[in-house]
Amino acid sequence: MIEGWENMSSSQKQEVFLAKWASGEGIAFADDEARAAYQYRAGLIRDAVKLKKTPDRVPVVPLAVFAPIMLYGYSAKQAMYDPHILGKVLVDYSRDYDVDATFIAPMVMHGPALDVLGYNLYKWPGHGIRDEQGYQFIEKEYMKSEDYDHFIADPTDYWLRVWFPRTHSALKPLAQMPPLYGTMELPMAGPWLCTLGAPPIQEALKALLEAGRISFEWIQALGPYIGQTFGSGYPMCAGSATKAPFDALGDSFRGTTQLMMDLYRRPEKVLEAVERLVPLMISMGVGGALANNNPLVFIPLHKGADGFMSNEQFNKFYWPSLKKVILGLAANGCMPVCFVEGGYNHRLEFLAELPKGECAFIFDRTDMARAREVLGGKSCIGGGFPVSLIITGTVQEVEQETRKLLDTAAGDGGYILSIGCAMDEAREDTLKAFIQAGKKYGRY
Repeated sequence: MIEGWENMSSSQKQEVFLAKWASGEGIAFADDEARAAYQYRAGLIRDAVKLKKTPDRVPVVPLAVFAPIMLYGYSAKQAMYDPHILGKVLVDYSRDYDVDATFIAPMVMHGPALDVLGYNLYKWPGHGIRDEQGYQFIEKEYMKSEDYDHFIADPTDYWLRVWFPRTHSALKPLAQMPPLYGTMELPMAGPWLCTLGAPPIQEALKALLEAGRISFEWIQALGPYIGQTFGSGYPMCAGSATKAPFDALGDSFRGTTQLMMDLYRRPEKVLEAVERLVPLMISMGVGGALANNNPLVFIPLHKGADGFMSNEQFNKFYWPSLKKVILGLAANGCMPVCFVEGGYNHRLEFLAELPKGECAFIFDRTDMARAREVLGGKSCIGGGFPVSLIITGTVQEVEQETRKLLDTAAGDGGYILSIGCAMDEAREDTLKAFIQAGKKYGRY
């Protein structure tokens, strides 16, 4: 614990955590040049999110998932099933494209672990979709309307004994487990343990252990490549991730259609559920950031976009719990980075309610001139570049659009040049043109 930490403001805590991350503390650098390069790149991002005008330029951070893998001639499936392919791409992409922060390799989950669990929430490359495709989410009503009270009362118990069995084929027997509370006293522990001995539950627990073993071996294989990337001078663009409570409830539990009907049929239950998720989402983001010594917490915003709900509904059901998560992360020294999917042209005034310099927003289809007008000097903004141009445009078109975007959105600081979505596809010539144009024209 840093001396005086408890007495610091959220902004001061962020400054300390960002400085620690940007220093490269604990990283085994290849040489002094690599250390200086890391500190320079991380410093650009640190200064941007804290609204400081650096003496050099805007940071260039194209968000990506499978695009780097495709650029090096591998399929998405190969990267999901071979950590050495994934790791090699991470090292080569960071160096060859010279980004200011590289993609997060563990976002490309290890396929064998998903196979063992019978994971049903996604289709992934080679599992329900072509080897070259990116993830496809399978949205269903995994949580029934009658489950609200159980979820609100004890989300952990609900997660273990209801949600896991419905979303992982190998874990269906966990639905037969009695609540953990049966272990509270000695006379009650025996019957509870006997239940764990039932063959179906034993098989489910074995599947969990096997998935854990496989995942541990995977990260052990991938780790040296991550270390080499850091050691060569390239930070990662996030230390952890979390979600807006409304999105968590809608994406993985109720499903979009059911949740939107709940806004009319059982609005109070929705509000109780998203409120119950707030501390869990804060804990998830803070835990990963501390473990990875990286304060940037990625928050993809899915269901709050313009046209999805009215401003009145946004203000009632979506924004209050998200705002609490953002403030909770900041209070722990983390820097929330909201990836704002869709358009937020009618939501910008809500975002402007946050304390100055305590959150960053990467936009997809929001009017970047208006984003600069409303949020400039209050929160770091970024993104706004269409991924379609990287895939279908010419080098000249990409350079022109990059320059236009910088003129519109960069202002005198507090901007990160990025693309409006996490890329699963890209072309070498246009992506490099985007990065190089950002460094050339994104100067103060």
